[in-house]
Amino acid sequence: MPSPDLASLGKLREEIESFLASLRHPIVVENEEELFDLTAARWKLSIEFGKLLFEAWNDARSIGRRVEEIAYRDGGRLGLFVRRPGGRETTTLELRDLEPAKTRPTARPQSRLRSRRELVSLLAREYPGWKFERVSNRSDREFSFSTWYTRGVARQGRSSWAFVGLAEGEAPAAADGILAHGLIWLDWLRSRSARTAVTGLKLFLPREAVEMTAHRAAYLNRKALQVEILEWNAREARAVPVDLKDFGNVATSLPLRHQAEAMVETHRQMLRESLGDAFDQVDAAADSAGAYVSLRVRGLEIARVEGQISPRISFGLEGNWRRMKEGGAAELRSCVAKALEIRQAHSAKFDHDVYRLQSERWLESLLLRDITKLDPSLMQDFVYPQVPAFAGGDRGVIDILTASRDGRLAVIELKLDEHINLPMQGLDYWLRVKWLAERHAFHERGYFPGLELSPLPPRLFLVSPAFRFHSSTDLMLRYLDPAIEVIKVGLNAQWREHIQVLFRRER
Repeated sequence: MPSPDLASLGKLREEIESFLASLRHPIVVENEEELFDLTAARWKLSIEFGKLLFEAWNDARSIGRRVEEIAYRDGGRLGLFVRRPGGRETTTLELRDLEPAKTRPTARPQSRLRSRRELVSLLAREYPGWKFERVSNRSDREFSFSTWYTRGVARQGRSSWAFVGLAEGEAPAAADGILAHGLIWLDWLRSRSARTAVTGLKLFLPREAVEMTAHRAAYLNRKALQVEILEWNAREARAVPVDLKDFGNVATSLPLRHQAEAMVETHRQMLRESLGDAFDQVDAAADSAGAYVSLRVRGLEIARVEGQISPRISFGLEGNWRRMKEGGAAELRSCVAKALEIRQAHSAKFDHDVYRLQSERWLESLLLRDITKLDPSLMQDFVYPQVPAFAGGDRGVIDILTASRDGRLAVIELKLDEHINLPMQGLDYWLRVKWLAERHAFHERGYFPGLELSPLPPRLFLVSPAFRFHSSTDLMLRYLDPAIEVIKVGLNAQWREHIQVLFRRER
């Protein structure tokens, strides 16, 4: 008889499969971005190693998500709390019809309707004499309007401003994306408001969404828009303005670099003996806490070494680790050989987990071998992947941190799929690196030894396959502070075979 955990996972899988079977034209949406049309793609739900995995793929791309639980069910929509493979953050994946049938209102739409009415009532009281128009929560994929937010425009004579409200209880991804969606809404209104000037944007946020959004908003271009953040307490029917002068400096801590490097060196000879000829084809990196050394094949972790005095080696894939027994190096070498065979550009098993998982890490591993492919000015001598940067209780991980030949720091953010929030997430890491650099923390923590770092702010590289940048990316970059130097790099779709830069644009 299956254990209770497996039984509950089986029940969850059945509920999701039953829901998908009820849809006429099922699609997969994440953060209000359509990822797959399931009528034109392959997908599966599987229970592997005590986890429920959802996977979807076609000839061009693939995704894999670990399903944790059902977030909501609104008629023709099913929301799932999921995690990316190896990720720590929970996001919301939504399954729904491409053209959903009309259904009766359910709890979540009713809650959003109530929130919308509360916001309009607050606005009418706080801004007498203004008219509030185009107020809606309706989703529109063409313009990237999300049902998460109440949006609208306030008008008085020839003046107007855009507003967006976020109610308490929405998914964490909604808080993460509100500034991006607010800028999209503002820009849409400006493109359609010939008679009145839409001068700015007001964001009405619950307390938990204020800090992250305010840090980002502090680095918007004040000449391009006026932005105001108000902490909205719906229960008390009030909204308190937030002073953006108090934000923009993100106090950040950084682990010691030499501890991680020392741990790798401790095990280097033992790993060389265990892996034999395959050693030079495997990347070894210590985790930020120095708890273990990770062995990776083209970005995919396939083994770990824990402990220093009596090291223990485990191998396999996450969730299916096997401990290497004494004298069992042959099993480890076999695991590595299989990974090297499958995880290659011309693999015959492109639907295998070893090929599909951790694609961004695959791209990262190729860039680590020659970062100058992104930009000839970058230095190969100082390239740091997956740099943890802790701000309060938030753990951010910079994809790649490096520097140019003149000592200018460079923050590199990688994405393989269209992602509305790419510029804002890149800005998060730029803020942290800027704060650390201003306090000379990198040399103190063992980064960039012997290199004189430039006092100029870091550059921000946004890197993606050329046709995978979201259509709103350039729009959002226009609204960023001109002091932030952003380089947008578009790669070829066949980057696994060889990396080629199709365009490199500075905004």
